[in-house]
Amino acid sequence: MQEEKLVLKSTMVSEVSTEILSAMRAEKQIPLISDRGMGIDITDAYKIAYEIEKKRIIAGEKLVGLKIGFTNRTIWKEYNAEAPILGAMYESTVLPIKKSFLLDGLIEPRIEPEIIFKIGKEPKKGMTLKQLLDCISHVSHGFEIVQSIFKDWKFKTVDTIAAFGLHGALIYSPFVEVSKSSSEYWLKALSSFKISLSCNGELVDEGISSNVLDKGPLGALHYILNDKKLGREVHLRPGDLITTGTLTKAFPIRAGEIWSTELSGIDLLGIKIHLS
Repeated sequence: MQEEKLVLKSTMVSEVSTEILSAMRAEKQIPLISDRGMGIDITDAYKIAYEIEKKRIIAGEKLVGLKIGFTNRTIWKEYNAEAPILGAMYESTVLPIKKSFLLDGLIEPRIEPEIIFKIGKEPKKGMTLKQLLDCISHVSHGFEIVQSIFKDWKFKTVDTIAAFGLHGALIYSPFVEVSKSSSEYWLKALSSFKISLSCNGELVDEGISSNVLDKGPLGALHYILNDKKLGREVHLRPGDLITTGTLTKAFPIRAGEIWSTELSGIDLLGIKIHLS
């Protein structure tokens, strides 16, 4: 019976990963995986996500890092979330900011202003926030464009994990180096800055660094390295990029809009992008 269950799970992982990839490429939405009576849990969902990673790499894509989702507890109720999640990012989905960004190919896209880290040396479990900062070579600010292959953004946590963490694209501004002499500054700034988000020149939301797991973006990195309930192991290499979750609510977006941010209390410039 146990062997039959394992075969069933293996078949499910393969079939669902193919279905999700096909939906993404066809820009179509699919029924919730969690509603199919398969008993899928967090571990199964990450197995599906990993199978998708393997298939995308075979197809020629290159992994460049991870997105951490649902670090902002203020939006958990809206998205039926219970804890942060992880998703893979690829060379094809991580882009330097330009004046415009094309939304073609994204399903029900939403925008999230985030802080992005570039890893300088491998961070380890049990490190303090200060020790984690010493593993970061650069910091950036950008927009993650998230998407949902599930209609109306209604899902459970296992659905979001399986569906590549809802990642669509990451648009990043120039990275700022974190030197040893500036580490105390960054430790304080990353835990206390503020941000405003505007659309077409009108303020739509404001956020603070502590929206990210109460401790700021470094708290998100600490979480994925240490939380025993995350559902997967995390090993980061020098050069990997980590985007740490939205600082505000996530907002639906459409072509023709101009989205911008302003930051205070941190040496990072706000950004502006025209959606087309």
